[in-house]
Amino acid sequence: MNKFTKTVFTSLFVTGVTLPAFAGDPGPIVETGKTAVVSLADEPCLWDASRPDSHAPIGVMGDHTHEAGEWMLGYQFMYMSMDGHRAGTDELSTHDVFDRGYGAAATEMEMYMSMFMLMYAPTDWLTLMGMVNYVEKDMQMESNPHAMAHGHGGHMGGTHSHSSSGLGDTSLGALIKVYDANCQRVHLNLSLVFPTAEVDEKQDGVYLPYGMQLGSGTWDLKPGITYLGQAGNVSWGAQALATFRLESENDAGFAYGNAADVSTWLAYRLTDWASLSGRAAYHYEEDIVGHYNGPHNHTAPPHFQQNYGGHFLDLGIGLNVKIPEGPLKGHRLGVEALFPVYQDANGVGMNREFMLVAGWQYAF
Repeated sequence: MNKFTKTVFTSLFVTGVTLPAFAGDPGPIVETGKTAVVSLADEPCLWDASRPDSHAPIGVMGDHTHEAGEWMLGYQFMYMSMDGHRAGTDELSTHDVFDRGYGAAATEMEMYMSMFMLMYAPTDWLTLMGMVNYVEKDMQMESNPHAMAHGHGGHMGGTHSHSSSGLGDTSLGALIKVYDANCQRVHLNLSLVFPTAEVDEKQDGVYLPYGMQLGSGTWDLKPGITYLGQAGNVSWGAQALATFRLESENDAGFAYGNAADVSTWLAYRLTDWASLSGRAAYHYEEDIVGHYNGPHNHTAPPHFQQNYGGHFLDLGIGLNVKIPEGPLKGHRLGVEALFPVYQDANGVGMNREFMLVAGWQYAF
């Protein structure tokens, strides 16, 4: 309750009118003739974890903590679509890529990821978290019909494809609560990524493009901080995460660049069981360092390390649901769609088109 509101209510004079019912004890009522003065004691604002919007949009990872002794199981599905290439902020057609001297261009790439999550809170201030995922990737390529004449080798026109699938990287982490008062929370994020994914996927004995590998292949450290707030039917939050590669190369000879992710969101509680959210998500990533240590192509933009990473800003809209009744009472469902509004790719990178995230969570 702000200063203005407290001043109004503590100075409330009611004459000949029944006093309204306040949430909580309104404090003593002092009568002065026909006038009653109401004194309201300050009431603390307590975080409500039962709200559908007490969890961030489903695409935000490590967004919430749990109370001591609580477990949570979760599953998340993510789909990302990329369409063609861009140089910096400019979209490129396939022929634009050929005009830059490449022997082939990626026309489309799709990625599917299923992630399984387990969380446990041994204390109110510490929540432990583990995640493992399964990844599938598909890329369509178009060859430059003049590639041989330009000395690039490879296919003489036509299309071909690449695909890879398997276990992704595994991460273990902790969420450390450092503030919990006035319907606001702050916790620190810290995760260590284990290189359980294969990074030597090949086709016809040749390494696939770097972006077709199933994980980073390096030990990675992911520190960050998350802020949450609630007031009335509105909630909000922000999160900043970094990714530091702890090794200069993986088993295949390269390492993805360091990265940073920043999100901020606002949600509105439509009912006691559903909320609608909007989010802005920024991602920055450096280009790849190192080089494949085995046979690989130098034909299309995805074959070159300097064509990875860049600055990307997405806007998303999401829906959170917490089932209120029935056999699935307490189960949470979430969906979020994200669309790029700004892209500044390093080199000739792939053009991001759309991302969809959906998930299920259950705490007990």
